[in-house]
Amino acid sequence: MVAVALLLPPLLLCGVLALGRYEERLLRGPAPPPHAEPGRHLRAVPDVPAHEPPAPLPEGARNDRRTGEGRGRHAA
Repeated sequence: MVAVALLLPPLLLCGVLALGRYEERLLRGPAPPPHAEPGRHLRAVPDVPAHEPPAPLPEGARNDRRTGEGRGRHAA
């Protein structure tokens, strides 16, 4: 029992650290080919409006954010 109490926390810590390294490896993505030029490759992004006005509500529809009145029901 004492051995389990002493060995379990370090084993769990090693498992968490190993999973963290694995996640970092996955997030890094594929390695660039050996003939690729080093440095950043920037791409242009098309101009998109930062904020579009919300669509108007149909006649007679109510939308009260405090009470949630006028919202549709969810399936769940």
